[in-house]
Amino acid sequence: MSTYGIDLGTTYSCIARLDSNGNPEVIRNNEDDSNTVASVVFFENENNVIVGQAAKENVETDGDRVVQFVKREIGKRNTRTYEFDGKTYTPVEISALILTRLKNLVEAQGGTIEDVVITVPAYFGLEERSATRQAGELAGLNVLSLINEPTAAALSYCARQFQEDRTILVYDLGGGTFDVTVVKMSMVQNESGRDVQKITVLATGGDDRLGGKDWDDRLYNHILHACCDENGLTPEEVEAETRQDIRSKVEEAKRKLSKKQSAKVRIDVNGSRTEVTIKRTDFEQMTSDIVAKTMNFVDATLEKVPAEAIDTVLLVGGSTYMPMIINAVESKFPGKVQQHDPDQAVAKGAAIYASMLVEEVGSLSAQGDETSDSPEGKTVQHAEQLTSKFTVEDQTPRSFGPGVVDTKGAKHKYVLENFIKIGEKMPAVFSKTYYPLEDNQERVLLRAFENMSTDDTLIPCVDEDGNPQATDPAHNVKLLGELVVNLPPNTSRDTPIKVTFKVDASGVHVEAVNTQTDETFETFLRTESDIDIERSAVHQLRISSD
Repeated sequence: MSTYGIDLGTTYSCIARLDSNGNPEVIRNNEDDSNTVASVVFFENENNVIVGQAAKENVETDGDRVVQFVKREIGKRNTRTYEFDGKTYTPVEISALILTRLKNLVEAQGGTIEDVVITVPAYFGLEERSATRQAGELAGLNVLSLINEPTAAALSYCARQFQEDRTILVYDLGGGTFDVTVVKMSMVQNESGRDVQKITVLATGGDDRLGGKDWDDRLYNHILHACCDENGLTPEEVEAETRQDIRSKVEEAKRKLSKKQSAKVRIDVNGSRTEVTIKRTDFEQMTSDIVAKTMNFVDATLEKVPAEAIDTVLLVGGSTYMPMIINAVESKFPGKVQQHDPDQAVAKGAAIYASMLVEEVGSLSAQGDETSDSPEGKTVQHAEQLTSKFTVEDQTPRSFGPGVVDTKGAKHKYVLENFIKIGEKMPAVFSKTYYPLEDNQERVLLRAFENMSTDDTLIPCVDEDGNPQATDPAHNVKLLGELVVNLPPNTSRDTPIKVTFKVDASGVHVEAVNTQTDETFETFLRTESDIDIERSAVHQLRISSD
């Protein structure tokens, strides 16, 4: 089957598909003897770019030629770029190299990869999602859709469970990002009258700067300073090869501390053999504030869905192997915590979702050749049996709306009206009628914003001339783009302009209709671009007709 799900992770990535029995399986990374690929790129020279564990081994010795944790940069404005051998790479292009490596895994094992679903953190906004999609397309993949990582994990879990209603909290602590999401699993009837499991997202939160990397950094610094104390050195005096040796042993030590009460690390420090013993209790103490930070996000999410409503808590992500995480979550939800396939659940859920999206076509293909004994035909039929059991209802990751002029009062204000608010069911659609600011305007510029506020109206940051700025730190307001609406000559300021926003997993669709002429203008905001902001206020829309 050529449909795959991809977990594009901050530290490790994973790719999965449905096997011939309709069960999700991860594609093995035989080169690294692992089920994952390290999300690290090493530009050895202009003719050789390495992705994976071999790249990771060069972090300290050739760190200026290694790129890692790029997921924290993708889709961010004014983000850094990387230059190697005279060529500049964006975070999108670096991510495309990682996705290409995953694609090569499939092809090296005789498979073909066409359609994919890529996972993203639930709190990713439009620009981060668009950049992720761009990376997939740049890698030569047909990106069917994106799916939130906790939703994918819940989908993988629900595929194994009995048909019963339950409310599930997904605690997803990956290598570089953290998500906490509450979903409702319930049995409903679809349009065909068949009982299916419905997964509805009820609440979500997270941080794209919080993950297992933070624990690694604390442990690395602890070992480095212990080596310095033992040998009378400062960190600056420790050779690069020694720092790389420490870095390479941090993950191994962290894994040992998940199973044992202590772990020993042996390091050659400038020619001298040094042994550092780390106690689990010390490791937990030096990182207790990070654990607390994750639980603060849990508490914030429980303001929307009370703790007593939670039936099951899923621990997802490689960092949830740490006992300190298990204990912290268990103390909050005694008897409800399960570790669900931490390293692979997200990719497997994405594979299920990808098959759901192509199910209709696959079913028709199978029906057209009912007597076929080909492995491909069997795969389609079994996949249909699995994926037809589910329906997914996710939430909008941000609030969205237009920037318009409020003419009420003595002073005109430029405001952002939130049409669609964070947490609404997707796809979400909302319309409202506005009017030109002045008579005889030749055009209006309809600006689309996203933000993290649930207020009906915001006042975005403006420059000295009163024009909206691209970002507003107070509510993480971002100017996504603008739609130019041309008006016929002699257009009155009382001419109604109907504005519609539609938000789904693929992006934001903005439409403006001149209701007097029925002329329609529309744009689909899904890719990053530089926005040339017109400085003349006369081109704006206003809220109401005077």
